[in-house]
Amino acid sequence: MVTKYNMDMCEGPLTGKIVRYAIPLVLTYLLQHAFHLADIVVIGRFAESSRSLAAIGTTGDLNALMLNLIWGVSVGANVVVAQCYGAKNHRSLVHAVHTSLALALFFGALVCVAGVLLAPHLLAGINARDEVLAKATLYWRICLCGAPFMLIYNYCCSVLRALGDTRRPLIFLSISGITNVVLNVVLVTLFHLDVAGVALATAFSQMVSAMLVLRVMTRAVGPEKIMFRHVRFYWPEVKRMLHIGVPAGVQGAFFSISNVIIMAAINTLGHEATAGNIAACQIEGVMYVIVIAMYQTAMAFSGQNYGAGKYDRVRRSVLICTVLLTATILILSAIGLVFGETLLGFITPDRAVVAQAETRLYLTLSSYFMLGFMDLATGGLRGIGRSIFPAVVSLLGACVFRVIWVETAFELPQFHSLRGLLISYPISWGAVALVNGGMFFLAVHFLIRKQRAGEPAETA
Repeated sequence: MVTKYNMDMCEGPLTGKIVRYAIPLVLTYLLQHAFHLADIVVIGRFAESSRSLAAIGTTGDLNALMLNLIWGVSVGANVVVAQCYGAKNHRSLVHAVHTSLALALFFGALVCVAGVLLAPHLLAGINARDEVLAKATLYWRICLCGAPFMLIYNYCCSVLRALGDTRRPLIFLSISGITNVVLNVVLVTLFHLDVAGVALATAFSQMVSAMLVLRVMTRAVGPEKIMFRHVRFYWPEVKRMLHIGVPAGVQGAFFSISNVIIMAAINTLGHEATAGNIAACQIEGVMYVIVIAMYQTAMAFSGQNYGAGKYDRVRRSVLICTVLLTATILILSAIGLVFGETLLGFITPDRAVVAQAETRLYLTLSSYFMLGFMDLATGGLRGIGRSIFPAVVSLLGACVFRVIWVETAFELPQFHSLRGLLISYPISWGAVALVNGGMFFLAVHFLIRKQRAGEPAETA
């Protein structure tokens, strides 16, 4: 059943539908990043010292490490729902929707309990400096209490996006994000709660977004409708989600492990380098959220058209996404390189921190288009159910390579700096993009050839 919010990606011109799908998704992630940036700006300008900014930055990669495997399973949920929708398999579609919420509830409780207990030990394990450890622990523990709500929102919005609905997740995020910003200002500037205020604002806004998406989905009349009495694990759908999602999650987890190792190395360079790295990431993150949005667009269009057996549209979808994303990244990279110092000044007035941040920006912005190639190829492969191959390639070509770089090249005097450490990023992006891109087009070519030869189509 197609509602006014959903989209049939298997019929009609592709470019227009891709743009209509992607724009709300891009805006959603840009808003999400902007609201996170508000956290950083409030802390950077109104906290007692740059140590508060460093404390938040220290938790970032560890937080991603804990959540990436779980987010990977939400990728599996997205692909399974999209494939069932494209194949018009209503029974499996209903089961997949309710299984997604069951997984969110299970993983949310697990992360909350385990994270709160382990937070100080994990932070100490990445060389968090003594002057930021207490602040980082407090901030992270409060944020982890909001993890169940964050995962409910994440999994439910994965279902909506798989069905072509990117508008309502944008509305939910706008409301919760404005709530977050208002609470940030009040709790930090008026009540002087420092990192605890930012964390409390984040946790509360996540609860707001979860309540909004559940309210809409329980009242829906389309395939996204949730009935709480049916929320449980439907094992055929669980297996399919795990088959696609676990490799995606493992890939994300290993990326986070490599980033945690890199963060530990950055921490040895001093808290200015730590704060500068997180400040640069806020500007760089504008492009990253666009990459993620187009990755999800490519995955959704690939998934629906794969389910419908329309393999040529799978290939064309990814090609169109690649052209649109590359043009956008090149424009934004040029803007970031020209106005980087000015933008960083809005985040922090500390000149030592700004200098470190500029080092990262000049290196990554000039090569960010390769990250776009890498993610779109991976999204296309996952949309057609090939999730293990890109995970293995990413593990070897990016994660293992970065760890080796930290343990070898970074120890050399000429590379023992923030620039010498982060040069491993563009090298790994290019290598993984080349291999995964080739594999995607080869896999689709064989699907089309089999179909033209009259062999049975692969369907969801």
